[in-house]
Amino acid sequence: MGLSRIEFMPASAEQAFSGWRLVLCLTGALFLLPASLFWLVQAQEVRRLEAQLAQLQPAKPVRAPLSASQQRERDIELKQVALAVRQLNLPVTRLIKTVQAPRDVRVALLGLDLNAQQGQDGASALKIAAEAETPQDMLNYLAFLNQQPMFSSVYLLKHEMSGSADASAPQHPYRFQLEAQWRQ
Repeated sequence: MGLSRIEFMPASAEQAFSGWRLVLCLTGALFLLPASLFWLVQAQEVRRLEAQLAQLQPAKPVRAPLSASQQRERDIELKQVALAVRQLNLPVTRLIKTVQAPRDVRVALLGLDLNAQQGQDGASALKIAAEAETPQDMLNYLAFLNQQPMFSSVYLLKHEMSGSADASAPQHPYRFQLEAQWRQ
């Protein structure tokens, strides 16, 4: 028994590219030739434009290292910018709402001073100038602020009676200053 050969194409297919079929195949190739040439020209144009674009890209400048004095000036400027940003980010509305006295404590706020300097523990200082009718109202207000979770500590800086020399008169309010340490 010998090897058998399987033929998938009929014997007449061997001459498939002879005659009119060959002419048809060559005609199709001629029609595809201009399209392939156009594609090659476009590919070269794209490469040329990409190279031109790469040349037009600005080169990244290399900065010369700063001298010691220039670096100190730059550091000072950066600290000033950081301070300004920190002041702009202060929760002023929340602070004002927190320092407003409750209705049962008769205290008038005269001024608030936000000290932007931070301590080692990350707390900032808020100085409060206020006025109360009685020493008890002053102490009640101090106790009220000490109970606020926003403040880590509140203490009395100074107090005085305003008005005339007669301190026993009822119309002489107590003016006082407080300092409240708060965390940002």
